[in-house]
Amino acid sequence: VTKLAGLFVKTLAKPLSKRIKHDFARFDTTKSLLISIGQINHTVTSYMTIWSSGYKVKSIKSIDADKAMKDGAEFVGEGFVLAVSMSIVIFEYNRSAQKLIEKNEMKRERIKATQAVLQAKLNTLDIRIKAVENLIK
Repeated sequence: VTKLAGLFVKTLAKPLSKRIKHDFARFDTTKSLLISIGQINHTVTSYMTIWSSGYKVKSIKSIDADKAMKDGAEFVGEGFVLAVSMSIVIFEYNRSAQKLIEKNEMKRERIKATQAVLQAKLNTLDIRIKAVENLIK
C-alpha cells in the first residue's frame, strides 16, 4: 500500500510541477528568479560542455530573458519532481530500516525467551542431579 501511495504521489508530482512552472512565470519576483536560475543553468551547462570537449572557457554569453525564464522554469519543475522522488525513496528506506530493526528486536526477544526456558530446564536438571547424588550417598 505504501509503495502504491508513493507511486501515486510521484504521478501527481508531474502535473504539479507544470503548475508550479506556470505560476512562477506569472509574478515579477519569481520571474526574475527563474531568469537567474535559467542564466546560471545555461552558464554551468555551457562550462561543462566546453570542458568535457577538452577546451578552455574564455567567456559564456548570456541567453535572452525568455529562454532563460523557460529554462529556469523547467529546472525548477524538474527539481520539484526530483525532490518528491527523493523524498519517497528516503521514506521507503527509513521504513524498511525500521522494519528490519523491529524484526531484529523480535528475534532477540525470542532468543531471550528460549534462553530463559533453557536456563530453567538447566536449573531443574541441576536440582535433580543433586537429589540423585544425595540418594546415592
